[in-house]
Amino acid sequence: MYLTYDEFKSLEISDISEENFKEAITKAEIQIDMVTNFFYANGLHDLQNDLISSKKRLNMRAKAFKKALGIIIYYAVETGVSSSNDAISGNVKSLSIGRTHLDTSGTASVTYGKSAVPNEAMALLFHWGFLYKGVDYR
Repeated sequence: MYLTYDEFKSLEISDISEENFKEAITKAEIQIDMVTNFFYANGLHDLQNDLISSKKRLNMRAKAFKKALGIIIYYAVETGVSSSNDAISGNVKSLSIGRTHLDTSGTASVTYGKSAVPNEAMALLFHWGFLYKGVDYR
């Protein structure tokens, strides 16, 4: 698990319940792994080591990864869109958060491509290099 409920609360993204968090975390991890090409999965890179690294860039990158995951979880809980299929099929027709109300025929305008990853999370991941698809020539 990339993110605990206590870590999620410390991000101050939302005050969703622990039960909702537990329901959303697994699918959110699948979504973030897909868009980051499994950057922290299967031991390719170590999230915990990056969080405590003395190298500021690694530390900030790991924190951004966790924040992006938190945004994905929040989005999944608030909209009900937790998988690519939900995003593609447009299962969510309208959404109200506070005083904001969206009435759409789908979620394409707020998610990246055909994923269930909100654009805000993608911007964070992009900024810290998680979406780089080039080849290391060294």
